[in-house]
Amino acid sequence: MTLKPEHYQTLILIAATWILSGILYIIPYHVFSGAGVYVTLSVINICVMGALLSGGVYWAVRRTRRHSALVRLAAMGAAVCLASGMLALIDATTGEWIGRLVVSPQQSAPFALRATNNFIALIWQFALLGAAFTVIEANLVTRERELELAVAREAASRAEAAASAASLAALRYQLNPHFLFNTLNAISSLIVIKDYGAADAMLAKLSEFLRATLSAEPDALLLLEDELATLQHYLEIESVRFGDRLAVEFVCPPELNNALVPNFLLQPLVENAIKYALAPSATPVTIRVEASTQGEMLVVSVEDDGTADEKHARPGTGVGIANIRQRLETLYGAAGGLETLKRERGFVATARLPLRRSIAGAVA
Repeated sequence: MTLKPEHYQTLILIAATWILSGILYIIPYHVFSGAGVYVTLSVINICVMGALLSGGVYWAVRRTRRHSALVRLAAMGAAVCLASGMLALIDATTGEWIGRLVVSPQQSAPFALRATNNFIALIWQFALLGAAFTVIEANLVTRERELELAVAREAASRAEAAASAASLAALRYQLNPHFLFNTLNAISSLIVIKDYGAADAMLAKLSEFLRATLSAEPDALLLLEDELATLQHYLEIESVRFGDRLAVEFVCPPELNNALVPNFLLQPLVENAIKYALAPSATPVTIRVEASTQGEMLVVSVEDDGTADEKHARPGTGVGIANIRQRLETLYGAAGGLETLKRERGFVATARLPLRRSIAGAVA
Protein backbone atom coordinates (compact mmCIF):
# COMPACT_ATOMS: atom_id res chain seq x y z
CA MET A 1 0.00 0.00 0.00
CA THR A 2 1.41 3.38 -1.01
CA LEU A 3 1.63 5.91 1.79
CA LYS A 4 0.17 9.34 1.28
CA PRO A 5 2.72 12.17 1.45
CA GLU A 6 1.37 13.45 4.78
CA HIS A 7 1.56 9.95 6.32
CA TYR A 8 5.12 9.50 5.09
CA GLN A 9 6.03 12.90 6.52
CA THR A 10 4.48 11.94 9.86
CA LEU A 11 6.36 8.62 10.05
CA ILE A 12 9.66 10.36 9.32
CA LEU A 13 8.93 12.90 12.06
CA ILE A 14 8.06 10.22 14.63
CA ALA A 15 11.10 8.07 13.80
CA ALA A 16 13.49 11.04 13.83
CA THR A 17 12.11 12.37 17.12
CA TRP A 18 12.40 9.11 19.06
CA ILE A 19 15.73 8.04 17.57
CA LEU A 20 17.26 11.43 18.42
CA SER A 21 15.71 11.33 21.91
CA GLY A 22 17.09 7.85 22.48
CA ILE A 23 20.58 8.90 21.47
CA LEU A 24 20.47 11.97 23.71
CA TYR A 25 19.26 9.82 26.65
CA ILE A 26 21.88 7.10 26.21
CA ILE A 27 25.05 9.13 25.59
CA PRO A 28 25.33 10.75 29.06
CA TYR A 29 24.82 7.43 30.84
CA HIS A 30 27.50 5.71 28.78
CA VAL A 31 29.91 8.56 29.39
CA PHE A 32 29.27 9.23 33.10
CA SER A 33 27.72 6.02 34.45
CA GLY A 34 28.47 2.34 34.53
CA ALA A 35 24.84 1.30 34.09
CA GLY A 36 25.00 1.59 30.31
CA VAL A 37 23.32 -1.76 29.46
CA TYR A 38 20.38 -1.15 31.78
CA VAL A 39 19.85 2.38 30.49
CA THR A 40 20.25 1.30 26.85
CA LEU A 41 17.58 -1.38 27.17
CA SER A 42 15.24 1.00 29.02
CA VAL A 43 15.69 3.76 26.46
CA ILE A 44 15.12 1.38 23.55
CA ASN A 45 11.95 0.22 25.28
CA ILE A 46 10.78 3.83 25.77
CA CYS A 47 11.58 4.85 22.20
CA VAL A 48 9.85 1.86 20.60
CA MET A 49 6.73 2.21 22.71
CA GLY A 50 6.82 6.00 22.39
CA ALA A 51 6.86 5.76 18.61
CA LEU A 52 3.83 3.46 18.70
CA LEU A 53 1.93 5.71 21.11
CA SER A 54 2.81 8.75 18.96
CA GLY A 55 0.62 7.16 16.30
CA GLY A 56 -2.30 7.50 18.71
CA VAL A 57 -1.60 11.20 19.20
CA TYR A 58 -1.47 11.65 15.42
CA TRP A 59 -4.76 9.78 15.04
CA ALA A 60 -6.45 12.12 17.55
CA VAL A 61 -5.09 15.19 15.78
CA ARG A 62 -6.12 13.92 12.35
CA ARG A 63 -9.62 12.89 13.46
CA THR A 64 -10.36 16.40 14.74
CA ARG A 65 -8.52 18.43 12.07
CA ARG A 66 -11.72 19.96 10.64
CA HIS A 67 -13.23 20.80 14.04
CA SER A 68 -12.96 24.05 15.97
CA ALA A 69 -9.66 25.11 17.56
CA LEU A 70 -11.00 24.32 21.04
CA VAL A 71 -11.97 20.78 20.08
CA ARG A 72 -8.62 20.20 18.39
CA LEU A 73 -6.71 21.48 21.42
CA ALA A 74 -8.75 19.34 23.81
CA ALA A 75 -8.30 16.22 21.71
CA MET A 76 -4.56 16.75 21.36
CA GLY A 77 -4.17 17.47 25.10
CA ALA A 78 -6.07 14.35 26.07
CA ALA A 79 -4.08 12.21 23.63
CA VAL A 80 -0.76 13.66 24.86
CA CYS A 81 -1.61 13.03 28.54
CA LEU A 82 -2.86 9.52 27.82
CA ALA A 83 0.21 8.61 25.74
CA SER A 84 2.61 10.07 28.35
CA GLY A 85 0.84 8.25 31.21
CA MET A 86 0.79 4.92 29.39
CA LEU A 87 4.45 5.16 28.40
CA ALA A 88 5.46 6.16 31.93
CA LEU A 89 3.62 3.15 33.38
CA ILE A 90 5.03 0.81 30.73
CA ASP A 91 8.57 1.99 31.40
CA ALA A 92 8.14 1.78 35.19
CA THR A 93 6.75 -1.76 34.90
CA THR A 94 9.33 -3.07 32.45
CA GLY A 95 12.11 -1.15 34.18
CA GLU A 96 11.91 -3.38 37.25
CA TRP A 97 12.04 -6.50 35.11
CA ILE A 98 15.01 -5.19 33.09
CA GLY A 99 16.70 -4.13 36.33
CA ARG A 100 16.48 -7.64 37.75
CA LEU A 101 18.19 -9.00 34.63
CA VAL A 102 21.14 -6.63 34.37
CA VAL A 103 21.50 -4.97 37.78
CA SER A 104 20.46 -5.65 41.36
CA PRO A 105 16.90 -4.65 42.32
CA GLN A 106 18.28 -2.07 44.74
CA GLN A 107 19.85 -0.09 41.84
CA SER A 108 16.55 0.42 39.93
CA ALA A 109 14.40 3.42 40.89
CA PRO A 110 11.11 2.86 42.81
CA PHE A 111 8.05 2.27 40.59
CA ALA A 112 6.09 5.41 41.63
CA LEU A 113 9.10 7.73 41.37
CA ARG A 114 10.14 6.33 38.00
CA ALA A 115 6.59 6.61 36.58
CA THR A 116 6.16 10.18 37.84
CA ASN A 117 9.53 11.36 36.52
CA ASN A 118 8.93 9.75 33.14
CA PHE A 119 5.45 11.26 32.84
CA ILE A 120 6.81 14.76 33.49
CA ALA A 121 9.66 14.27 31.02
CA LEU A 122 7.62 12.59 28.31
CA ILE A 123 4.58 14.86 28.29
CA TRP A 124 6.65 17.65 26.73
CA GLN A 125 7.92 15.38 24.02
CA PHE A 126 4.46 14.16 23.12
CA ALA A 127 3.16 17.75 23.26
CA LEU A 128 5.81 18.87 20.77
CA LEU A 129 4.91 15.98 18.48
CA GLY A 130 1.22 16.84 18.82
CA ALA A 131 1.95 20.44 17.86
CA ALA A 132 3.95 19.29 14.83
CA PHE A 133 1.11 16.94 13.81
CA THR A 134 -1.34 19.86 14.13
CA VAL A 135 0.77 22.00 11.80
CA ILE A 136 1.02 19.17 9.26
CA GLU A 137 -2.72 18.59 9.31
CA ALA A 138 -3.52 22.31 9.20
CA ASN A 139 -1.41 22.66 6.05
CA LEU A 140 -3.10 19.61 4.58
CA VAL A 141 -6.58 20.97 5.37
CA THR A 142 -5.63 24.27 3.75
CA ARG A 143 -4.49 22.48 0.59
CA GLU A 144 -7.62 20.33 0.55
CA ARG A 145 -9.86 23.37 0.92
CA GLU A 146 -7.99 25.18 -1.84
CA LEU A 147 -8.48 22.13 -4.05
CA GLU A 148 -12.17 21.92 -3.12
CA LEU A 149 -12.53 25.63 -3.86
CA ALA A 150 -10.79 25.21 -7.21
CA VAL A 151 -13.05 22.27 -8.09
CA ALA A 152 -16.12 24.26 -7.01
CA ARG A 153 -15.00 27.23 -9.08
CA GLU A 154 -14.42 25.00 -12.09
CA ALA A 155 -17.85 23.41 -11.63
CA ALA A 156 -19.43 26.85 -11.28
CA SER A 157 -17.57 28.03 -14.37
CA ARG A 158 -18.80 25.02 -16.33
CA ALA A 159 -22.35 25.55 -15.08
CA GLU A 160 -22.15 29.23 -15.99
CA ALA A 161 -20.79 28.36 -19.44
CA ALA A 162 -23.58 25.80 -19.92
CA ALA A 163 -26.19 28.32 -18.79
CA SER A 164 -24.71 30.95 -21.09
CA ALA A 165 -24.73 28.52 -24.02
CA ALA A 166 -28.33 27.55 -23.25
CA SER A 167 -29.29 31.21 -23.03
CA LEU A 168 -27.61 31.98 -26.35
CA ALA A 169 -29.28 28.99 -27.97
CA ALA A 170 -32.67 30.09 -26.66
CA LEU A 171 -32.10 33.62 -27.93
CA ARG A 172 -30.88 32.35 -31.29
CA TYR A 173 -33.82 30.00 -31.75
CA GLN A 174 -36.20 32.72 -30.66
CA LEU A 175 -35.33 34.52 -33.90
CA ASN A 176 -36.30 31.60 -36.11
CA PRO A 177 -40.08 31.72 -35.59
CA HIS A 178 -39.92 35.53 -35.68
CA PHE A 179 -38.15 35.48 -39.02
CA LEU A 180 -40.29 32.66 -40.39
CA PHE A 181 -43.50 34.44 -39.43
CA ASN A 182 -42.49 37.58 -41.29
CA THR A 183 -41.28 35.70 -44.36
CA LEU A 184 -44.25 33.35 -44.57
CA ASN A 185 -46.54 36.31 -44.09
CA ALA A 186 -44.85 37.94 -47.09
CA ILE A 187 -45.29 34.77 -49.16
CA SER A 188 -48.94 34.64 -48.11
CA SER A 189 -49.38 38.23 -49.28
CA LEU A 190 -47.94 37.34 -52.67
CA ILE A 191 -50.34 34.42 -52.95
CA VAL A 192 -53.30 36.63 -52.02
CA ILE A 193 -52.48 38.99 -54.88
CA LYS A 194 -51.96 35.92 -57.09
CA ASP A 195 -48.30 36.61 -57.73
CA TYR A 196 -47.58 32.89 -57.71
CA GLY A 197 -44.25 33.11 -59.52
CA ALA A 198 -42.81 35.50 -56.96
CA ALA A 199 -44.26 33.45 -54.10
CA ASP A 200 -42.72 30.27 -55.50
CA ALA A 201 -39.33 31.94 -56.00
CA MET A 202 -39.44 33.37 -52.49
CA LEU A 203 -40.34 29.98 -51.02
CA ALA A 204 -37.45 28.31 -52.86
CA LYS A 205 -34.96 30.92 -51.61
CA LEU A 206 -36.40 30.59 -48.09
CA SER A 207 -35.75 26.85 -48.20
CA GLU A 208 -32.13 27.43 -49.23
CA PHE A 209 -31.68 30.10 -46.58
CA LEU A 210 -33.04 27.91 -43.78
CA ARG A 211 -30.92 24.96 -44.86
CA ALA A 212 -27.80 27.14 -44.60
CA THR A 213 -28.62 28.96 -41.37
CA LEU A 214 -30.39 26.47 -39.13
CA SER A 215 -27.58 23.93 -39.40
CA ALA A 216 -25.13 26.37 -37.79
CA GLU A 217 -24.32 26.18 -34.09
CA PRO A 218 -26.55 28.65 -32.22
CA ASP A 219 -23.75 29.99 -30.01
CA ALA A 220 -21.03 29.92 -32.66
CA LEU A 221 -18.95 32.87 -33.77
CA LEU A 222 -18.79 33.27 -37.53
CA LEU A 223 -16.51 35.17 -39.87
CA LEU A 224 -17.98 38.55 -40.71
CA GLU A 225 -17.79 37.74 -44.42
CA ASP A 226 -19.87 34.59 -43.82
CA GLU A 227 -22.42 36.56 -41.80
CA LEU A 228 -22.66 39.07 -44.66
CA ALA A 229 -23.07 36.23 -47.16
CA THR A 230 -25.96 34.87 -45.08
CA LEU A 231 -27.44 38.35 -45.04
CA GLN A 232 -27.25 38.52 -48.82
CA HIS A 233 -29.20 35.24 -49.05
CA TYR A 234 -31.88 36.76 -46.86
CA LEU A 235 -32.03 39.94 -48.96
CA GLU A 236 -32.43 37.81 -52.09
CA ILE A 237 -35.61 36.46 -50.50
CA GLU A 238 -36.89 39.96 -49.83
CA SER A 239 -35.89 41.20 -53.29
CA VAL A 240 -38.42 38.80 -54.76
CA ARG A 241 -41.11 40.59 -52.80
CA PHE A 242 -39.98 44.22 -53.17
CA GLY A 243 -38.08 44.25 -56.44
CA ASP A 244 -36.54 47.63 -57.35
CA ARG A 245 -37.89 49.24 -54.19
CA LEU A 246 -35.09 47.57 -52.22
CA ALA A 247 -31.53 48.85 -52.64
CA VAL A 248 -28.66 47.41 -50.61
CA GLU A 249 -25.15 48.67 -49.88
CA PHE A 250 -22.44 46.63 -48.17
CA VAL A 251 -19.34 48.42 -46.88
CA CYS A 252 -16.78 46.09 -45.31
CA PRO A 253 -13.00 46.58 -45.58
CA PRO A 254 -11.25 43.36 -46.69
CA GLU A 255 -9.15 43.34 -43.52
CA LEU A 256 -12.34 42.82 -41.47
CA ASN A 257 -13.51 39.74 -43.36
CA ASN A 258 -11.97 37.48 -40.71
CA ALA A 259 -13.51 39.38 -37.79
CA LEU A 260 -15.70 37.15 -35.62
CA VAL A 261 -19.34 38.00 -34.92
CA PRO A 262 -22.22 36.10 -33.30
CA ASN A 263 -24.24 33.94 -35.67
CA PHE A 264 -27.37 35.64 -37.03
CA LEU A 265 -26.37 39.03 -35.60
CA LEU A 266 -27.28 41.28 -38.54
CA GLN A 267 -30.32 39.63 -40.11
CA PRO A 268 -32.81 40.84 -37.44
CA LEU A 269 -31.55 44.41 -37.90
CA VAL A 270 -32.04 44.25 -41.65
CA GLU A 271 -35.40 42.58 -41.12
CA ASN A 272 -36.46 45.53 -38.94
CA ALA A 273 -35.39 47.95 -41.65
CA ILE A 274 -37.48 46.09 -44.21
CA LYS A 275 -40.49 45.78 -41.94
CA TYR A 276 -40.59 49.34 -40.63
CA ALA A 277 -38.91 51.39 -43.40
CA LEU A 278 -39.34 49.58 -46.70
CA ALA A 279 -42.68 47.79 -46.37
CA PRO A 280 -44.75 50.91 -45.49
CA SER A 281 -42.96 53.09 -48.07
CA ALA A 282 -44.01 53.59 -51.65
CA THR A 283 -40.59 54.88 -52.63
CA PRO A 284 -37.29 52.99 -52.87
CA VAL A 285 -35.37 52.51 -49.63
CA THR A 286 -31.65 51.92 -49.32
CA ILE A 287 -30.40 49.62 -46.57
CA ARG A 288 -26.72 50.12 -45.81
CA VAL A 289 -24.62 47.62 -43.85
CA GLU A 290 -21.22 48.95 -42.78
CA ALA A 291 -18.39 47.45 -40.75
CA SER A 292 -15.55 49.46 -39.24
CA THR A 293 -13.27 49.57 -36.22
CA GLN A 294 -12.88 51.96 -33.31
CA GLY A 295 -9.70 51.07 -31.46
CA GLU A 296 -10.09 47.47 -30.29
CA MET A 297 -13.82 47.43 -31.03
CA LEU A 298 -15.68 46.15 -34.09
CA VAL A 299 -18.57 48.39 -35.09
CA VAL A 300 -21.28 47.09 -37.42
CA SER A 301 -24.20 49.30 -38.34
CA VAL A 302 -27.41 48.77 -40.29
CA GLU A 303 -29.16 51.92 -41.45
CA ASP A 304 -31.99 52.85 -43.78
CA ASP A 305 -33.30 56.05 -45.30
CA GLY A 306 -36.96 55.17 -45.04
CA THR A 307 -39.59 57.88 -44.60
CA ALA A 308 -42.45 55.90 -43.06
CA ASP A 309 -45.05 58.08 -41.34
CA GLU A 310 -45.64 58.16 -37.57
CA LYS A 311 -48.23 55.41 -37.56
CA HIS A 312 -45.52 53.05 -38.80
CA ALA A 313 -42.87 54.38 -36.41
CA ARG A 314 -40.84 51.50 -34.98
CA PRO A 315 -40.98 50.96 -31.22
CA GLY A 316 -37.33 49.84 -30.94
CA THR A 317 -38.14 47.14 -28.39
CA GLY A 318 -39.19 44.29 -30.68
CA VAL A 319 -37.89 40.74 -30.61
CA GLY A 320 -34.95 41.44 -32.90
CA ILE A 321 -33.56 44.51 -31.13
CA ALA A 322 -34.04 43.16 -27.59
CA ASN A 323 -32.66 39.77 -28.61
CA ILE A 324 -29.46 41.20 -30.07
CA ARG A 325 -28.87 43.38 -27.02
CA GLN A 326 -29.19 40.38 -24.73
CA ARG A 327 -26.98 38.16 -26.88
CA LEU A 328 -24.21 40.79 -26.96
CA GLU A 329 -24.48 41.28 -23.21
CA THR A 330 -24.34 37.52 -22.60
CA LEU A 331 -21.31 37.07 -24.85
CA TYR A 332 -19.29 40.19 -24.04
CA GLY A 333 -20.74 41.73 -20.88
CA ALA A 334 -20.26 45.50 -20.70
CA ALA A 335 -17.91 45.36 -23.71
CA GLY A 336 -20.76 44.58 -26.11
CA GLY A 337 -23.87 46.57 -26.85
CA LEU A 338 -26.41 47.78 -29.37
CA GLU A 339 -27.33 51.40 -29.94
CA THR A 340 -30.36 52.56 -31.94
CA LEU A 341 -31.17 56.01 -33.27
CA LYS A 342 -34.25 57.26 -35.11
CA ARG A 343 -33.32 60.10 -37.44
CA GLU A 344 -35.40 62.58 -39.37
CA ARG A 345 -34.93 60.33 -42.37
CA GLY A 346 -34.36 56.70 -41.52
CA PHE A 347 -33.12 54.62 -38.63
CA VAL A 348 -29.70 53.27 -37.64
CA ALA A 349 -28.78 50.37 -35.37
CA THR A 350 -25.11 50.03 -34.35
CA ALA A 351 -23.65 46.91 -32.73
CA ARG A 352 -20.34 47.23 -30.86
CA LEU A 353 -18.29 44.26 -29.75
CA PRO A 354 -14.63 43.41 -29.06
CA LEU A 355 -12.62 42.91 -32.24
CA ARG A 356 -11.57 39.27 -32.46
CA ARG A 357 -10.15 37.66 -35.54
CA SER A 358 -9.91 34.14 -36.89
CA ILE A 359 -6.37 33.31 -37.99
CA ALA A 360 -6.03 29.91 -39.69
CA GLY A 361 -8.89 28.49 -37.64
CA ALA A 362 -7.72 30.04 -34.38
CA VAL A 363 -9.28 32.93 -32.52
CA ALA A 364 -7.01 35.94 -31.95
